[in-house]
Amino acid sequence: MQTVSSDEDEVDLQARIGLLGTSQEREQAVELLHGRFARPLMKFLKERFSDLNADERASAVQDAFLAVHDKATDGTLNVDEPLKGLLFTVANRRALDQRRRHSSRIRADQELNEHVGDYLKGTQTGRDWNLAVTLDKAEGIRDEFRQFVATLKGQQQKVASVMADFLPDWLDNQEIAHEVFVRTNHRITVMEVKGAKNALMAKFRTILNQKLF
Repeated sequence: MQTVSSDEDEVDLQARIGLLGTSQEREQAVELLHGRFARPLMKFLKERFSDLNADERASAVQDAFLAVHDKATDGTLNVDEPLKGLLFTVANRRALDQRRRHSSRIRADQELNEHVGDYLKGTQTGRDWNLAVTLDKAEGIRDEFRQFVATLKGQQQKVASVMADFLPDWLDNQEIAHEVFVRTNHRITVMEVKGAKNALMAKFRTILNQKLF
């Protein structure tokens, strides 16, 4: 299967046609996609996931091409839709999985304290948190907040779970909404994420003030 242009739309179309063919044609189609989209995918992941090393980003990219091949093989691939979106979506999800595995590792409390302080830097809550750390009250505040999170239901619970899993990294609202969908197949809007985060921070401030004053 030959391509007469490096234009991604033409490559995308030729690949979709090839994926409808024989096993050999499907493999050639994936190779064609790889030649056109591997570098853009790596660039995308490097900009979005600078915390991952090159091998981890490359693994996420490879998984994206494998996903296209597997979907074509089992007949679940929608060849009426451009493949570029699927490739970037799968690569992004695999990179998030890599980040989640890093974030789930146990960190020292002192390191977590510093990251929370950095996140709240310049706010009254941040100043109060730093005071709690100095007064050795941070552990009690964290424990009480975790107990509160365990009682949550619905969207607040989903948002809190994602935030907790990614500590000390702080995802933006769109990333949280996407991760909630990946985990639960339930879509929530960025505004709903923002509302849940605001409620969580309000509770955190309440616990913080009760412990300090």
